[in-house]
Parts: sequence; C-alpha cells; structure tokens
Amino acid sequence: MDTELSSPDDRVRQISELLDRRRTAQARVLLSEALTTHPDDAELLLQGARADAMDDDNASARETLQRVIARQPEHFGARAFLLALLTEDGDLVPAEQLALSMIEQYPQTPDLYAAYGRVMLRALHFAKARALAQEALRMDPESDFALRVIALCDVIELPRGTDSAALRRLLAQYPEDRQTLSLVVSALIQSGDHRSALRGARELLRSQPNDPHWLSLVQALSVQNHWSMLPLWPLQRFGWGASVALWLGGVVAVRVLGQMNSPAAAWASWVILGYVIYSWVWPPLLKRWLLR
Repeated sequence: MDTELSSPDDRVRQISELLDRRRTAQARVLLSEALTTHPDDAELLLQGARADAMDDDNASARETLQRVIARQPEHFGARAFLLALLTEDGDLVPAEQLALSMIEQYPQTPDLYAAYGRVMLRALHFAKARALAQEALRMDPESDFALRVIALCDVIELPRGTDSAALRRLLAQYPEDRQTLSLVVSALIQSGDHRSALRGARELLRSQPNDPHWLSLVQALSVQNHWSMLPLWPLQRFGWGASVALWLGGVVAVRVLGQMNSPAAAWASWVILGYVIYSWVWPPLLKRWLLR
C-alpha cells in the first residue's frame, strides 16, 4: 500500500476503504500519519471518529466530532454522525435538538426525518417515529433508512403472529438496527411494558437464535406476560415499592379491621398471606412449566 500520498483527499479515500472492510488498525496507521501533516482536516477527523465508533469508543468519536463542528458549525457529515451517536448513547434531548436544527436547515432531506424518527423510537414514541419515517418516505419512497425505522416500529406494535421474515432479514442485514431494537426492548422493560418488550425480544432471538441472552430474556418475559401473572402486575411494574406498599397497606388494614372486631380481619390476613405465597411460589413454577 502506498503510504506516500500527500493529498488529504487521497488519504481519506484510503482510510474510508479500510474502514469499510473493518480494518481499523491499518486505517489508524494511515490516519495518524495524515493527521501529523493535516491535524485540522475535517474529513480526516471524521474518519477518525468513524474508527473510534467502530471500536465501540463513542466518547472519543463524539469528542472528535465536536472538534470538527467547533471549527465548521455547518459541517453536515459531522452533525449527522453526532446525531447518530447521541441517539445510540441514549442522549435523547440533545439528539432531538440537533435533529430539529438540521431539519430546519435542510427541510428537504428525508434521512434527517428518519434519523429524528429513530430518536423518537428510542424515546418509545412509536407513533411519532412512524410519522417521521412516513414523511421521509413521502419525500423519497426508496429511503432505506425510513423503511428500517418503520420496520422497527412494526416489531413492537404489530400483533403477535404477524409475518416477520422481512424484519428478521432487516436485523440480520443491519447490526445497528439490532442494537437499536435491543435498547428499545430495555427501555420498554424499564417502563413496565413487558408485552411490547416480549415482541421485540422474540425478533432479536429469531435473528440470533443461538444467543443465550435473548433466549433467557424471552423466557423471563414470557413468564411475566402469562395471564396467570396478572394479579402480580403491581409488583412487576413497581418492584420493591409495590411490595412495601402491599405489606404496609395489609398490616394497617388487618389492624383496623381487628380493632373494629370485624370478621373480615381474618379473611384479609389469609388473602394477604395467600398473595405473598403466590408471588413467591408461582413464577418459578410457571417458568419451569413454560420451558417444558
């Protein structure tokens, strides 16, 4: 490989080709040499940020992109790349602000609407994400980015049993979409929407059938979504807070009824005890049954 190229454009092309083949170590050697003579070249720095992101160092990539934007505030590539990294890292407020500012400046760029849709997808605003992607498709019916955002919305929103072969191909072809869906599933679990999380986890398992993490998660979510677990929904949704409230509320209720000499006090005690035993015993038994 010729390493005597002096033009930054030539170096950028070489480095980009290496990164396309995921040869980041070789790309970094050329990048280091090129930045020695052209330390502030925006396109070289952009390739450096790309290499950092490919090596899972988003913090360094974002720092480099901020450096480019500080010198060239209107640099479209650096801003679009930063938007993608902010979305991936879950920094959704600055991501939304950046998306809105870019859409205001470039209102006829469909991929910006799709990128904003991905931000809304991460924020669990599926209707808005779909609307933004559809606006991108209105501008460009062949927008791959917009179609991918809609497909990810479909994973979560379409009813169980819907044919998802295209979605599985999508997740296999675009690893970044698989990562986005994984983050959405995590957010859905944290928000207590286990039914939607289960749909997403099932698609991830279908795209990676040998992944023990997704298998375990699908099993756990299947238990939580079983109809017999409905009485335990408050405990699933609010965790320890619900358990504490249950005990305190139960103790207070039993004492009040006892002081009133109400026969309901005994019944209340047995109901609370039965509920506690049910919450401890039934979930592991259900899991074993479902696994069989």
